[in-house]
Amino acid sequence: EMKVAILYNIPGEGSARSKTEMTAEIEVLETVTAAKRSLEERGIEAVPLQCSLEALFSLKNFDLVFNLAEGFGDDLRAEPNVAGFIELLGVPYTGSPPRALEVARDKGLSKLILEREGISTPRFQLFRTPDEPFSLDFPVIVKPALEDASIGITFDSIARDETNLRAKVARILETYDQPALVEEYVEGREVNAALFIGPYGAEVLPISEIVFNLPDDVPRILGFEAKWLEESPFFQNTIPICPAPLEPELKDRIEILAKEACSALGIESYARVDFRIREGDDEPFVIEVNPNPCINPSGSGFARAAAAAGMDYPTLIERLARSALDRFRKGHLWTEAGSKDGKEGMEGDDEGFSAGELGFRRVRAKDAPLLFRWFEDRELTRYMEPSSSLTIDQLEVSILCSKDEDFVIYWGDAAIGFASLYDRTPCTCEISYLIGDPDYRGRGLGRKIVDALLDHGFSRLGLKSIFASATVENLSSIRALEGAGFRRIGTRRDCSRLGEFCLDDILFDITKEEHLARRSGCY
Repeated sequence: EMKVAILYNIPGEGSARSKTEMTAEIEVLETVTAAKRSLEERGIEAVPLQCSLEALFSLKNFDLVFNLAEGFGDDLRAEPNVAGFIELLGVPYTGSPPRALEVARDKGLSKLILEREGISTPRFQLFRTPDEPFSLDFPVIVKPALEDASIGITFDSIARDETNLRAKVARILETYDQPALVEEYVEGREVNAALFIGPYGAEVLPISEIVFNLPDDVPRILGFEAKWLEESPFFQNTIPICPAPLEPELKDRIEILAKEACSALGIESYARVDFRIREGDDEPFVIEVNPNPCINPSGSGFARAAAAAGMDYPTLIERLARSALDRFRKGHLWTEAGSKDGKEGMEGDDEGFSAGELGFRRVRAKDAPLLFRWFEDRELTRYMEPSSSLTIDQLEVSILCSKDEDFVIYWGDAAIGFASLYDRTPCTCEISYLIGDPDYRGRGLGRKIVDALLDHGFSRLGLKSIFASATVENLSSIRALEGAGFRRIGTRRDCSRLGEFCLDDILFDITKEEHLARRSGCY
């Protein structure tokens, strides 16, 4: 029988946080209770363990650790150490690895990484004394550089002149004994994106927006009171809406940025990315990336987003547990009927990603008979290179030796086609696809498949450009490529055999910048 430890931590009186700020830590008890109940509903033994040396050493007796610990005892900066200890034990666990937790906790370091990766985030400075030179534009927001859960952020955190700025910096330095992060304040909307990040790729749940029903002179920020103190007027007048009413182009842009931000910081399992959308031009800025965010069932943004996606709380817990097991190549906690070989039933050594209803599972040797049938269908592959007359056994060997990004495409649980990113270099690759199931042809899926391959190539593989080609008579592929933003760059003449004729190929390419600009509606 599967045995799961639910590890959590509650700081004592020795913690540096105030009694009010401890509210953010104590809420974990609700999550522990709900997670235990959810696991037990699936017939899984779940044992809550408060973090201690004895508890940590006992974890080797469990099949999975549901890691809700955000520190060790009174040391709230030891969250990465706890994850590191579990990792040394070799036990699967939910949440991000220690390095990602350490990086994300350091707001200055994480913003430097985001800037390096070209991800929009407000300009900032770190202050270690109140008297350091100031080089930003007012207004700015001042917050602790090494805290989470909006600790140290209030509606009085905005500074509009230098005297006020230095007073707020001094308060942070004295109260929290850490640098102050000073960041240019972005006037506009506040939204956040919750993500599942598994070995099959990242999935963004419906985006949430925080609506502020506050007086005009009160800054629109989600401070500690608004997030945690239910009796506060700030809490009562900051209303979350999910899904957020966003234009499709802006929604796509936020989803791409959320995935890229998590990838840049090495976040795994699940996360929440907070954004401000600048007033005037709707430019989204990443404010913070939160690994292992709060998932309590009654008020967390993550649970709200999961519910908006049609997911009840036990399913959320199941998803996190299964992803942890997959990540550690230990098999599955749940086996879904009819999906052993589908996109939801992938074995530990396989990877993939999803894009809406489409799923992309890395090709396995056992897929050879299916692929062989598709590749040998000359009507289906009439615009492709002629078959090289491989046997099924030879195709299996080819799959095992391939260094390409080859995927079986799924619609729900149905395998419908094949896609590949091949001839890959550090900068570029070529893509191709085919829809093998005739029931799924002519439904406009080509454009969606190409979009998904571009997101994978640019966001996950870090490519700078992607190339494609299509025979002049292959109108459906041409429409799919051009609809996804590819531009024609030339013609390869008389190179594709179709019956007695040799036809021209149209050559296409697209850069990462062009793809992102198109997704944001600027191209």
